Amino acid sequence: MKQTKQNSKILRLALLLTLAAWTAILLPLTCAYAQEPEKIVRVGWFESPFNMKDELGRRSGYSYDYQQKLAAYSGWTYEYVEKSWPELLQMLADGRIDLLSDVSYTAERAEQMLYSSLPMGSEEYYLFVSPNHTKISPEDYSTFNGKKVGANRDSIQIDLFREWMEANGVQAEIVEMTGNEDENIAKLVSGDIDMYLSPGGFFDKEYAVPICRIGASDFFFAVSKSRPDLLMELNNAMNRVQDENVSLNHQLHAKYLQTTAPNRYLSIEEIKWLSSHGSVRVGYQDNYLAFCAQDPKTGELTGALKDYLDIASNCMENAHIDFEPTCYATAEDAMEALKRGEVDCVFPNNLTEYDGELSGVFITPALMRTDMSAVIRESDLNLFASKERVTVAVNVGNPNYDKFLLDHFPKWRAIYFSNTPECLKAIADGHADCLLISNYRFNNISNLCDKYHLTTWSTGVEMDYCFAVNRTDTVLYSILTKTAGAIPAPSVNAALTYYYTKDAGISLQSFLRQNPGILFAMLVAALLAYLIVLYISQKKKAADRNRLQTPRAEDFHLFDDLPISYSVYHVIHSEHSELYDAEIIYVNHKYEEYGRCSAASVIGQRVRTLYPYIEESWFQNVKRAAINGETVENDFTDIVSGDNFRLSVRQILSPGYCAVTYMKIT
Repeated sequence: MKQTKQNSKILRLALLLTLAAWTAILLPLTCAYAQEPEKIVRVGWFESPFNMKDELGRRSGYSYDYQQKLAAYSGWTYEYVEKSWPELLQMLADGRIDLLSDVSYTAERAEQMLYSSLPMGSEEYYLFVSPNHTKISPEDYSTFNGKKVGANRDSIQIDLFREWMEANGVQAEIVEMTGNEDENIAKLVSGDIDMYLSPGGFFDKEYAVPICRIGASDFFFAVSKSRPDLLMELNNAMNRVQDENVSLNHQLHAKYLQTTAPNRYLSIEEIKWLSSHGSVRVGYQDNYLAFCAQDPKTGELTGALKDYLDIASNCMENAHIDFEPTCYATAEDAMEALKRGEVDCVFPNNLTEYDGELSGVFITPALMRTDMSAVIRESDLNLFASKERVTVAVNVGNPNYDKFLLDHFPKWRAIYFSNTPECLKAIADGHADCLLISNYRFNNISNLCDKYHLTTWSTGVEMDYCFAVNRTDTVLYSILTKTAGAIPAPSVNAALTYYYTKDAGISLQSFLRQNPGILFAMLVAALLAYLIVLYISQKKKAADRNRLQTPRAEDFHLFDDLPISYSVYHVIHSEHSELYDAEIIYVNHKYEEYGRCSAASVIGQRVRTLYPYIEESWFQNVKRAAINGETVENDFTDIVSGDNFRLSVRQILSPGYCAVTYMKIT
């Protein structure tokens, strides 16, 4: 027994000594880790779309946003050093700053600084002239001869311009400049230089207009050779950032550089074409809402195409474009009118490049895009995906769908009917298996689908809606391509959503006209409901009456099945705080799908509580819409799912309330 107790004491002593030894080893390491000082990185700041401040001094920009993502993985704290870009490049070489963005690679620079292993983007270089300078023409390079061309000292665009001049037989004088962009543009306006060579189009059209693209290159983060410790951390952080979002460079370019790009300007040749030709004649298909249709009351164009053309008329910085829409019964009729020269372009069209060549037309980039669904029998919902042979009903006179089937469902067999109702009846009777339709057009047929017990099945395929232009009209093709690139996708999506819901109201009116008995029953029910509500309102106190006037989720069920996320918020703010919050009033099914949540779990909740990771800019956007009445549109990436979305926010009902739509983009 004594031996056992003695052994137990020895064991406890050994354990205590072991614990003490490990404590002695780990405690200094723990303290060292806890006390590790923050790593300060001196980063260059040059005013441009890469680095910007608003009127309140808040920072943003291509480089700034990228650097914040790097800091999330590296733990860096930035100290901003504000100079012109040429000055900052020299400071980097001298070791007076640690990090600089937007640095193109050259062998000479690589001897003075360290480059990131991955590019942070790609940029194009353009020649700019003063709007009043009429003696320089991009259609005649000889007008460049003898002109003074300003460019940032030691920039890669100088080397690219020398190569461009040699290739194009141009002899111009290069003036190396060290000022910031505002100072350089001032010299362009004053006539000290004739042209200015710079990336993109970051200047007000009042002072500088792009006329010629001379080259492009990738650009990188550059690190001072005095701080080699930063390079490995930079490369590791950039790898993680780009693994997190492979589209980051493209998204930042679209957010900060594309909106100021030179493709928002028409060339001299394009302006001359518009001047001599007049209005652009647009042929469009009738009865094709939410995309396009002829208003039966006014005879005018309605639908998302109308809104698109309204925006396109003034989307170019240096020209106005007039459009003249003409309605045709079918897309095929509109294409025949294009061949006869009655119109200049046709919408909608989604031919491939190959089919376009065979048809003698060019196809512009997509104006609009939609998910495609198959309308099928409810009894086939669980079997449709496994069908070996599918017969699809197609409207006569719609070549868009014929080509779409060849591209995406080549094994499906098409049978043709004179109109959509006949297609739906054929499906119900078993003569066809499905009908392909845009999600934005389902409201047109929802009543018939209910009548025939039909439902929808997602194909997972999108259809583009473009202009078709005769292959001889290359200048017009260029103009329409520029407008397609200049119009923000959220604006188009908002228009589609509006006409989708508006068309739902038209369909309801048509249904009621066809069913007067139901209309009478609804009127009686409405009268009874009114009397009941009137009685209750007389019994309620003022506070209760106010509560009844507050929007509720059931007020928005019209939007339940929208093909995009739709949600309604009550923006809450305090007079004693600059921070805003938002109470969720309503969410539709698409919101539930994107958010991986149920409506019941989020309605009535505060956004800051549910989503603590949401950036402050989201709250500022809903505040601008709900309180100030602005319409806010932009693209963003969800940091949880990694999905890319287009956001649109606008005020509804009354100040303090707003609707937010999200559409997933690829």
